[in-house]
Amino acid sequence: MYRPLLQDHSTPNHLSQLGRVLYECAAHVTEGSFEKTDCSLQQIKKLTSIVDGPLQRLSSIIADSLARRLLCPIQGFAGALIHPSDYFEQSSLQTARCNFANLSPYLSAGFVTINRAILEAMEDEQFVRIVDLSCSASHPWQWLKLLHDFHGRPGGAPEMIRLTVVHDDNDFLANMQTLLSKEAEALKVPFQFTSVNGRLETLDFSNLRSTLEIKFGEAVAISCVLQMHRLLVVDDNVNCASISQLQKMANIAQLKQMASSVYSPASTLNYPQTPSPQCPRLLAGFLNAIRTLKPSIILVMEQDANHNALLFCDRFIEALNYYAALFDCLHEAAAANPRRADERARVERMILGEEIKNILLCEGVHRHERHERLSQWAMHMEGSRFDHVPLSFSAIREGREKLMSFGLKGCQNREDRGCLLLGWGSTHLYSVSAWRPHKGSTSGSREHMLVQPQIIHPDK
Repeated sequence: MYRPLLQDHSTPNHLSQLGRVLYECAAHVTEGSFEKTDCSLQQIKKLTSIVDGPLQRLSSIIADSLARRLLCPIQGFAGALIHPSDYFEQSSLQTARCNFANLSPYLSAGFVTINRAILEAMEDEQFVRIVDLSCSASHPWQWLKLLHDFHGRPGGAPEMIRLTVVHDDNDFLANMQTLLSKEAEALKVPFQFTSVNGRLETLDFSNLRSTLEIKFGEAVAISCVLQMHRLLVVDDNVNCASISQLQKMANIAQLKQMASSVYSPASTLNYPQTPSPQCPRLLAGFLNAIRTLKPSIILVMEQDANHNALLFCDRFIEALNYYAALFDCLHEAAAANPRRADERARVERMILGEEIKNILLCEGVHRHERHERLSQWAMHMEGSRFDHVPLSFSAIREGREKLMSFGLKGCQNREDRGCLLLGWGSTHLYSVSAWRPHKGSTSGSREHMLVQPQIIHPDK
């Protein structure tokens, strides 16, 4: 399994023992053994109490998920369980989201890479429409920087920049509108803000242009950060029913084998993964709707992991290694500034912890955190008639510089066929890629029947 890069008070033997017990516990849950699971959970609790390290905190979250997974098939237990996320206040959740954006070097690197790609795609455009479909991952900082970048564009800013933001928090949208509008006024950049209350998966794809208020003739750029995987949801419980008992036993054996060995990240990546099914209906509908908008470019940032495997065994192995690396990174980031320890704890509990529980505990339409690797996203996009747009040298360089500016030695990045991969040590965590509708698709070329904006430009 993943080996932490940071130096704490845990001995290598202690970390290896904790990893072994986690795999054993997952195998016992898969078997449905209450007695063996109880024994493993007690061992995990004992091992996580030795020191407060990132792997220990992650193990506590995973132990909670495993215990719930064992109980959930029993209706009485499942109905009695209290889910902490049901009691998260919206303001606290939004604070945690902002903490994640500020603490994570990867989101910042992704934002600047996306911004540079948008600037390049809009190089000569005068009527620009930017659509932010990042929802809960959206952050005003990204668009404040882009306003400044457009202000400094050779030849001047566009005649009009319109930004449409989709989010499920009206207060967040109102605050973002005020902040960006004031900055645009100070820069004397013509700007309009449009808000859409909702989530990506709840949008009306049958009339997306009207929903997002996009005018014909505008040059459209779309940014979607850590959200598109939510469109991969399918009712895979039907498929689960077809899994034979023999296959289930093989997965139990695999977990027990993992428990008896110490796996490196490289060996985990070589573990055979369940292939991704064909493009799910919800994602196909979304991509079809996007094509009708005729965007100049669509930027996608996603978790680079295989958390969409059908079998629990596959998801558990992948999630343990992935989140061990991410928890390690955030621990290092917070350690550089002790005042951020509370922010890190909030992110681990309210953002990453809920992701992990959804991956390990939920099935079927209730499992939304269906992260996939870059190669799988390429298959989805190309299968839906989108062409890959290689990120420019400048875009990749700016992303790398932003990542390195955090001063974390474990942060890694590499260019992969025109995409940017961001990681911690040898573990890939995020990917950034760019796409546009295939020239031969129904999107055609953008119509230049401009609707004149009804707005008074700021005085020059």
